[in-house]
Amino acid sequence: MWNRIANIILRNRFIILAIMALLTVLFGYYAITGLKIDNKYGNMLPKDSPTQITYLNFKKMFGEDGSALVIAIQDKDLYTKEKFLLWKNLGDSILQIDGVTSVISEAKLFNLINDTATSQFIIKPIFSDVSFKEKSIEQIKKEIRRNPLYNGVLYNDSANVSLMMVSLDENFLVDKEKQKVVIEIEKLAQSYEKQFNQVHFAGLPHMRVLIGKRVMSEMYIFVVLSLLVSFGIMYFFFRSVRVTLISVLVVLITVIWAMGTIGLFEYNISIMMALIPPLMIVIGIPNCIYLFNKYHYEFKQHGNKIKALTQVIRKTGTAMWLTNVTTAIGFMTFLFTNSTKFFEFGVISSLNIMLCYVVSLCLIPIFASFSKQPKTRHLKHLDRKAAVKFLERLVKITANNRRAVYIITIALTIGTGVGIFFMKVTGNITGDLPARDPILKDIKFMEANFGGAVPFEVLINYKEKGRLFGKSTMQNVEQVQEMLSKDTLFAKSLSIVDFVKVVNMAYYNNNPEQYKIFATKDKLRLNAYLKNLSTTTNNSTFSIKELVDTTNHILRIRTSMKDLGSYEVEDQVHLIKYRIDSIMNPDKSLLEKFYTKFEKGKKGYVDSIFDISSGVYNNVTSLISNGNDKMQYAFDSDPEMIQKYISKPGFKKQLRKAIDNEYYDVTLTGTSVVASEGTKYLVSNLTSSIVFATISIAALMCLLFYSFRMVIVSMVPNLIPMAVTAGIMGIFGIPLKPSTLLIFSIALGITVDNTIHFLAHYRNELKMKKWDLKECVAISIRETGLSIIYTSVILFFGFIVFVFSDFGGTQALGYLSAITYFVALFTNLILLPCLLLSYERRLTTKSFEEPLFEIYDEDSDINWDLLEIEKLESTEELKKEDDKNEPKED
Repeated sequence: MWNRIANIILRNRFIILAIMALLTVLFGYYAITGLKIDNKYGNMLPKDSPTQITYLNFKKMFGEDGSALVIAIQDKDLYTKEKFLLWKNLGDSILQIDGVTSVISEAKLFNLINDTATSQFIIKPIFSDVSFKEKSIEQIKKEIRRNPLYNGVLYNDSANVSLMMVSLDENFLVDKEKQKVVIEIEKLAQSYEKQFNQVHFAGLPHMRVLIGKRVMSEMYIFVVLSLLVSFGIMYFFFRSVRVTLISVLVVLITVIWAMGTIGLFEYNISIMMALIPPLMIVIGIPNCIYLFNKYHYEFKQHGNKIKALTQVIRKTGTAMWLTNVTTAIGFMTFLFTNSTKFFEFGVISSLNIMLCYVVSLCLIPIFASFSKQPKTRHLKHLDRKAAVKFLERLVKITANNRRAVYIITIALTIGTGVGIFFMKVTGNITGDLPARDPILKDIKFMEANFGGAVPFEVLINYKEKGRLFGKSTMQNVEQVQEMLSKDTLFAKSLSIVDFVKVVNMAYYNNNPEQYKIFATKDKLRLNAYLKNLSTTTNNSTFSIKELVDTTNHILRIRTSMKDLGSYEVEDQVHLIKYRIDSIMNPDKSLLEKFYTKFEKGKKGYVDSIFDISSGVYNNVTSLISNGNDKMQYAFDSDPEMIQKYISKPGFKKQLRKAIDNEYYDVTLTGTSVVASEGTKYLVSNLTSSIVFATISIAALMCLLFYSFRMVIVSMVPNLIPMAVTAGIMGIFGIPLKPSTLLIFSIALGITVDNTIHFLAHYRNELKMKKWDLKECVAISIRETGLSIIYTSVILFFGFIVFVFSDFGGTQALGYLSAITYFVALFTNLILLPCLLLSYERRLTTKSFEEPLFEIYDEDSDINWDLLEIEKLESTEELKKEDDKNEPKED
């Protein structure tokens, strides 16, 4: 089969080049026009997750949480005419920018004035006269400070910090071009730094746009860095500009294809997706190394270029296919996480790994066929003295020092493996940002002055329309807010209760002492004011619709919490939910206790339930009456009438439903909760994916070598580097989170490639030299060692470039992957041969020597000992040809 494929490739070079060129142009078009930034930061949950469903329902009712860009200044002299006017001018200028829906700051606030004649509130700006003739700056400050609502929301008086809240159209934030509005606003605000000192920014729009911008810029930077590193290493290994340029061109094509497939599939560029283009370079260069190494090795034997290229395709096709498949399997594990972002990452990465294989296998032989044949100096890397000495040293170690190898391996594995027990799982929204990052600094500034920066939402289902402004509902919600205010993890909260307090205060001529829930006697008089109070003045929205969804009977308590680790957030969510539930449903535990007694046959407890909650009685009689007004009136007139129904079938269900309808249902959501749940979900699923990758690769190895014992031996050298890396993470306190869990699945798929190359060659040697297992191992080290070293070096330096990222997770992916490949280099070239020699005939079974299908990994089909004279003659001819030509052509 591979002979036919080789003939097709080499005889149809121009057709294949034309097809490749057309596909590259097509993918290039999609790369330019189809790439979009994914700035939905922190949401990794699948669509069918209960937490995700709750969050999506919340957004349908109230819109995006944290949709405001926050601008903060710290200036004790804000309340001077000049600076206060500048603060107003900044807000006015921002309001003129397309995409801004509203701006709220101390310079753009208003009062509600009670018009008793019409029973309506008149909206009047606190500051409108820029000449300060109507009000002095002192009067303005006094009027603003008199309203308790704004304290802790728009300013922190003790720290002299003031905020400007800029609400943005969500359509602008998801558009690649329009989202630049955030950058425009921030540049405008920074232009005022001479007057207000440093300007701080917070809010999800700030994080989403800036981090998205970094992701895109880093993708291109890492592509360039990876190309430069690959160019340098390839030239160092092969000492040929031609080989280096061909390899760089091939991987550059795969990069264009990778970016094009992202655009073609209409996927967005996330932090993970941005890793794929540079990863294609890191993964593609080993393919080039393997092909050129084999090409030079073949050419050195007989000096026939076309024959050498044919042999390259024929002998490496299956082996390269298998190594690329194992690498793709490492990435395909992300398809089973049920997370949209990881699924997309798995699809694009695994697909492009196989496309990279096709491009490399086709273009390397084609480009080489158009190039001049290699000269002697180009083949010297095959016999480089330092490399030969190193490989010979490895041969001696495996032959004579196996016990020392095992002791060192066990000591290293146990020594670092202890760290596994100290690994911590975490994952917060800013967890990938370095400590000195401006974004993180600004978030810490907000947390220090306002208590929290990540949206946290409390949703309370009050079930019935009449309960919204009920005294019990209002007082309980107020108590919940007081509880949150005492917790230093949370910023000041806002709810319908604050709205009611503002209305009550306005009704009493903005008397701060009346900033409280209105009395029952005022409820009817205020009803007309509350009904239609949803106005906009100076584009500063003050609407009851932001706090209550009357259609679904949901009231909202909005606040922000500090950016904690995912498991800390989980603990807080459980604790806060329990506290809120206890406040909103104070009789719940007793009701449930009495209902349990009733279920056990103690019917007398029904009266106890009704004594605790008259609402349950009303609910159950309403269910029994089922719209019959006469029956309902009878129940209301004679409470004892209910006793007739207690023993009837179906009463138990009706009572259960009546009790549930009396409860306020509490749900917690918001970006903080979704990000926490997303991290936990991914850690769990990615751990399962690692197991899946291990089993899948082991199954492929079993299919390849047809020997269960050999599969066990082959997996050991690849699992030890994983254990060492995990131990290092625990020892040095590197947390386990989605970005670091990526390492294990990816690294396992890549490191096993070297094992496949080594064992395939070893098996082929056994067919010719069954009498000498040591010699088979030694030959395998000598003939595959160079390629394994080359690819490991490329992988090491290819991944190490990620340490220059601004994201901690990408940095960790870089240096931890590099460590993994470094350890895997020695486990595959030292430990694996030692295991083969130690177990000898127990591993080299007939099924191993005669597998299900063959891999022409090296030169097993040609006995080079018989071609010794031809090889020497070819070498002499090459030297003579070099003497005739100029020595510095490459």
